[in-house]
Amino acid sequence: MEKLIAGTKITASGTSSASTAFCDFSVLVKKGHEECGDSAFAYSDAEKTILAIFDGVSGEPNAASASSAAASAALKHLKALDRCDERQMKDALMEAQLAVAAGYTTAIILFVEKSGRFLVAGVGDSPAYGISANGEISLEIPLARMTDDGDSIFKFFHFRSIVTAVLGPSGQDVPIRMRSGKLEKGDVILLASDGLTDNLWVKVHGGYVKDSSGIEDLKALIGKERAPQKIVRMLMNEASRRIKAGKKEKTGEMLVPKQDDIAIAALRFK
Repeated sequence: MEKLIAGTKITASGTSSASTAFCDFSVLVKKGHEECGDSAFAYSDAEKTILAIFDGVSGEPNAASASSAAASAALKHLKALDRCDERQMKDALMEAQLAVAAGYTTAIILFVEKSGRFLVAGVGDSPAYGISANGEISLEIPLARMTDDGDSIFKFFHFRSIVTAVLGPSGQDVPIRMRSGKLEKGDVILLASDGLTDNLWVKVHGGYVKDSSGIEDLKALIGKERAPQKIVRMLMNEASRRIKAGKKEKTGEMLVPKQDDIAIAALRFK
């Protein structure tokens, strides 16, 4: 099974879902700007499943073509492998980097072997969340953003869209963050562009950001649901609803929605 969802070809949304002997997964990309800057792919065979999201940097020209080219190049490189170590993942991201002729994009890639061994790699601020069978959620790798927990509320929401690492012809080294491990039965890994994370509640205290991960919000939204297609569609619908509803505040939390393209992918290990 192979599906490339290129932002340059999305008129409204693109999706792909499948089930294999060792996992089931779902990917959904929804256009939020005049041109969709988010791209994604899903690939699966008897040995592995690979999911990825590429988020073209908004406000820069060629966002859609950058994410589309990077996604295509990474897919071509990774699908030929039965196993993937950090060196091979870096090679795939460098192929993606070289494929971007103009513009910039972030990336988050998940490679899962049939044994449950996984490797997730990110460039930029697209998150990967691990969800255990009992419902615990963790942010698998830190995000490369100008802002972080501990910043003032004003600074965080004003500058949160500025990333400190991208793929593209920047002339700078590309810092790649990786995390490996082994999935157990019922574990889920959720990938997303910042179109999801920027529409989650942020914990605040005394004028400063306390926790911007969105983990508690995700835990409440997902609950006991573990079916990837249901999780992906529910989160997409909720993010779209929040964008329309606008800014909200409650004790210790703020929600400042951002109009954006949104890409979400989820995989559950069997």
